[in-house]
Amino acid sequence: MASGRERFSLLVAALLCLLAMPGARAEDLALHLGYSDKESAIFLVGDGAAIPEKPGIAVEMVEAAAKACGVEVSFARYPGGRLLALAGENTIDGVVMLSFNRERLSLAAYPMTGDAADPDFQIASLSYAFYVRSDSPIAWNGMEITGLSKPIGANLGWSIVDDLRKEGLAVEPAKDTANNFNKLLGGRVDAVAMHTTIGDTYLTHHGIGAKVKRLDPPISTKPYYLALGRAWHDKHPGVAQCLWQSIAEQRRQDMPALLERYRDAIN
Repeated sequence: MASGRERFSLLVAALLCLLAMPGARAEDLALHLGYSDKESAIFLVGDGAAIPEKPGIAVEMVEAAAKACGVEVSFARYPGGRLLALAGENTIDGVVMLSFNRERLSLAAYPMTGDAADPDFQIASLSYAFYVRSDSPIAWNGMEITGLSKPIGANLGWSIVDDLRKEGLAVEPAKDTANNFNKLLGGRVDAVAMHTTIGDTYLTHHGIGAKVKRLDPPISTKPYYLALGRAWHDKHPGVAQCLWQSIAEQRRQDMPALLERYRDAIN
């Protein structure tokens, strides 16, 4: 029986043969992707529109997948709240590092199993946690948060906003991480729900670790995917599958080397 890597090699070979057939045009395989302009430590590196030389593990995985599948890929960074809108307008062809929820299926295609995204094809899993002021009496036991008198802050466009609202909690989205933590320290919100990779890094970089504490356990841990725009996916379903399969193979085979490459950014 063929191994996973052998099956993937056969898939790529078959795909490249199809791409070489008359009618397959190189420009049809251009893929313009967006990702967040906020750092998610080691997976998306740096803040702002600039793409650094070492852009992060997630971007490198997608670049390698595109090369393996014969796709010319380019990237641009946008605020989180705009990414889905741009994908829905076909301004971009997909989003790097997007979690799954069913409401997004009208705008983006995921590697599916049944009626949900298949975690075998994820880029990585990241956790959300609550952050509160260090002197706050707010408590979280993994099931219920108590002591709130004001809303919870979260970044606009993040899936945690809807998740918390479905639990009956008041959420006040803000445009970015800095705005949320400023509101927390200013007493305008009682807690912030944030990716731990982003929240922990922000506290360290801005020297406010003594003023803010993270509540454990995590609110949730979610897999994140390369989500492709519906128009691009429907035009190239075989190529999409090749990209997702390559990402899965890299996560299984190459993650130790990628982590070592970004070792200096982990701490």
